[in-house]
Amino acid sequence: MMALWAGAAAHDCCWCDKNTPESEMTTVGRDKATYDLVFSDEFNEEGRDFANGKDTKWTALKIGDTSNHGAAFYLPEQAKVGTDPNFTDISALVITTANKPFTGDGPEGETDVFMPYSSAMLQTWNKFCFTGGILEFRARQPLGAGYWPALWAFGNLGRAVYQPSNTGLWPWSYDECDADLELPPNDPPQRISACMDQPDDSGLHPFQGRGATELDVLEGAVSNDGEHSYVVGSLQLSPGLPKYFKPPMFTFPTREGAGSWYTGLSFGGDGLPNNGWYGPPWGSSCPTGCPDALSGGITEKNTLHSRYWLYRMEWIPGPEGHISWIYDGKFIWGMDASSFGEYSVCTKTNLGETCKRTPSRMIPQEPMSLVMNTAIGTWNGGAGALDGKHWPALFFIDYVRVYQKKEDTNVGCNPPDFPTKTYIEKNKELFGEWVTPTGYETCPEQYPDAAYKNAEAIKARAAKLRLVSVDQRTPQAYGFAGKAQVLLSLGTQQPASTVSSSRSVAPIAALLMVVVGVAGFTWRRASLASSYSAYTPSVLSSLTEPLAEDELSGEYQLAQEARP
Repeated sequence: MMALWAGAAAHDCCWCDKNTPESEMTTVGRDKATYDLVFSDEFNEEGRDFANGKDTKWTALKIGDTSNHGAAFYLPEQAKVGTDPNFTDISALVITTANKPFTGDGPEGETDVFMPYSSAMLQTWNKFCFTGGILEFRARQPLGAGYWPALWAFGNLGRAVYQPSNTGLWPWSYDECDADLELPPNDPPQRISACMDQPDDSGLHPFQGRGATELDVLEGAVSNDGEHSYVVGSLQLSPGLPKYFKPPMFTFPTREGAGSWYTGLSFGGDGLPNNGWYGPPWGSSCPTGCPDALSGGITEKNTLHSRYWLYRMEWIPGPEGHISWIYDGKFIWGMDASSFGEYSVCTKTNLGETCKRTPSRMIPQEPMSLVMNTAIGTWNGGAGALDGKHWPALFFIDYVRVYQKKEDTNVGCNPPDFPTKTYIEKNKELFGEWVTPTGYETCPEQYPDAAYKNAEAIKARAAKLRLVSVDQRTPQAYGFAGKAQVLLSLGTQQPASTVSSSRSVAPIAALLMVVVGVAGFTWRRASLASSYSAYTPSVLSSLTEPLAEDELSGEYQLAQEARP
């Protein structure tokens, strides 16, 4: 099939909406650098159909949302482009959540899934993906408790809502092979791990840890009268911290030691940490995964539903990178690359010195797609959340824009260092209805030189590991940063048919509900899976490298600006 972009007029930005104002073709980041527009949708053309196969940028799902005790069926007709009746000069995407029951298919192959309400979820999965940059939405949230509007990015190696594609991948950002990695007892292993070789035809790099990462630009909740409402930005991250480092609920740490949480977090004048949810408690049943939930936001707001706010996130991967959330031009909160690295906390006793350490994760580096939706359920606002019945609930998105530095342009779902195309094609059954057209048919992929160089380095490392005998595979050979025991496991993914992949999973959404103040903070769009493809790693060898003297104590810093 001829690519749709082959005969198109030459544009610097294939994914950009022609209606984006010239003045918005660039933006300036917190680093004072210029970023160029690489994707935009202004939602100015009424009559657009977002059903599968109808739109080059978005796919509106037709699926029951069975995660988190969801109560909505996602339908394409619940997403339309139209004029905002309260702001007649604005044309916007309108996601309508209605008191309209529907019965249809579920994300795990179920049939006759009944949901009492209808809503919409739009994705760019396997169409538009990007790695790093600035993502911004201008939006007006729906009025009423029980609605969960969200604007987010999700790794293309999984697919939001389709739980079988995400188990063991969501939201891993980990490229280590570490015997001391401490996971909750019921946590599924990383499906594609740095301990694993890969068949040459898998489409994956051998000995590279992969995941379906998640970054939430906006997760909101507006009260029934619009007062005292909140919005947060968040990062979901696996593997989660060991139990020792997790703070008690409703507390926030200020020093290193037990419950010290993460280093390198900072909050702006209006920004507040969300200390009502740090992820599933240790020992929870987490069939899809037990990640950490890092989040911060703004509370006690009265205009989230009555006017448009600008929600912006800067996502800069790499050892000098950061993630920052900026709302209406104000820095709310963020974390730098040091937050993801390994650190240790040591204590001296009569018996000697003992150290606890965190796993070494990364700022997400996976190609990510965009997601917009309104979920619904009593878990967001308490048992009486739907009593007000603000039907219909309208979520207005004025525009979506993505910016990247010219030299770092990384647009496409199959970058050379983090490929997804072949893996997805070989595992189609995990991802639901196949989307058309794919991004490969719509616009040319653009990847920076750094991505190709990184891919070559990953291949070279794998080639060396394959040449040496198993018991010679040291941490230095892997190039990993782990300082304690390193598990050198060689495993291959087994087809689902060779492994018992069916589990009965009790819903854990009740564990994910925490109410704070009037609005009620609640957490997790976590995909609850009842099945997944597993692999069986074989333990081959281990090696101990002593900690250097100056590495025995970690430094915990929480930079928090004074708030009025």
